[in-house]
Amino acid sequence: MNCEIRRFTRRLCRPTPEKETGQTLVEFALVIPILLALVIGIFEFGRAWNVYQVITNTAREGARLAVIPSSDETGVRTAIDQGLTAAALDPGQSVVTITGLGGGTGTPTTVQLDYPYQFQFIGPIVAFLDGPDDDMNGAITLSTTVIMRNE
Repeated sequence: MNCEIRRFTRRLCRPTPEKETGQTLVEFALVIPILLALVIGIFEFGRAWNVYQVITNTAREGARLAVIPSSDETGVRTAIDQGLTAAALDPGQSVVTITGLGGGTGTPTTVQLDYPYQFQFIGPIVAFLDGPDDDMNGAITLSTTVIMRNE
């Protein structure tokens, strides 16, 4: 190694750059997939959480309408569909189950809302890694249930 000790700074020379050629590129190539997976995972699960919050709020609004004595099932389903449409979700994909509608005062009314969620980036990767014969396609069903007492 061609190093000289500098008299005033007392620093040793670093190894020659020829021996470090490509090291940074290799380190970057090893770290970037992990970093991208982390960022994309945060984005994907954040969006899934957002959709879950939307369907929970929509089911809550439907349940509020369902416990009013003058409400009917068609009006509740219409309110739920409008809430999903306002959040840019397809109401045709939702499965709404309403029980206890029109019951006596104090009896519970249950509104259950199931909505399929397809992961945009992680879903195709999971489907590819899982193979064509298996049923995992990167989709999950988000489900929420709201129970309120009839007025």
